[in-house]
Amino acid sequence: MTTHAPTVVGVDGSSTALDAVRWAALDAALHHSDLLLISSTLPPVDAVLPGSYYQALREQADSALIEAEAMARRTVSAELDISTIVVSRSPIPMLIELSATARMIVVGSRGIGVINRAILGSVSAALASHTRAPLTVVRGWSDDAQRRSVVVGTDGSAASTPALEIAFDEAAARGVGLTAVHAWSDADFALVHATQGVAVFDWATRLGEAERVLEKTLGELRLKYPNVKVRRAVVRDRPVQALLDHAQAAQLVVVGSHGRGGFAGMLLGSTSRKVLHNAHNPVMIVPSHH
Repeated sequence: MTTHAPTVVGVDGSSTALDAVRWAALDAALHHSDLLLISSTLPPVDAVLPGSYYQALREQADSALIEAEAMARRTVSAELDISTIVVSRSPIPMLIELSATARMIVVGSRGIGVINRAILGSVSAALASHTRAPLTVVRGWSDDAQRRSVVVGTDGSAASTPALEIAFDEAAARGVGLTAVHAWSDADFALVHATQGVAVFDWATRLGEAERVLEKTLGELRLKYPNVKVRRAVVRDRPVQALLDHAQAAQLVVVGSHGRGGFAGMLLGSTSRKVLHNAHNPVMIVPSHH
């Protein structure tokens, strides 16, 4: 059964955009979602340009969409409902607008056009800050990656729950394992120190408490997705490095938009930037309100 919420992909004709199309087509097929490919004819500068220039932009957008649709159909053997659209305004507000009814927004890590060329800079920040649907930034996708696990960052807070739920769903759909990376900091245990007299350097006690928080967080989702094999990884204060370390053997990294402790302020802070810049595989950012 096909969901009414489409998987939306930004297309500009670049190789990374085509990687995003391939990833999105496979993901859409796994989740029985329609695929919507969008390209823009917005000129790169605010200037008066000859009509032939705009015609060339339209032809470029049409060509990019034709190539992207062909790539999507070659990627999946299942029947996939694919539609295309060319817009004459900035793709960023268009993608944000579409995210209100989309299952997911997908873009390449960089590209030759206005959609992807700055995706690791202001574009990704704008989309990540305002998207209503999960945002996946695709880099270096290959078919053999489908056999790898999914990695998710969680800190035990309610804000990280949507990311955890989607990570379980993605792992289940792919038939792969899930690695849950839980980052904790000294501040998380300040109350324990004050009320129970735990020594400042009693790492074993703090590690045990962090592991219990993670296990509690995973509890209901383990029951909902009994076929997903879960690996736990508890780390202290270094969520970025832990995520990147585990990402090396993963096909997808999932992070939430907000949290506490090691993942606080992930979207607009250093953690998200470092993961997006350094991960060599797709990174999915899930809004806390999803």
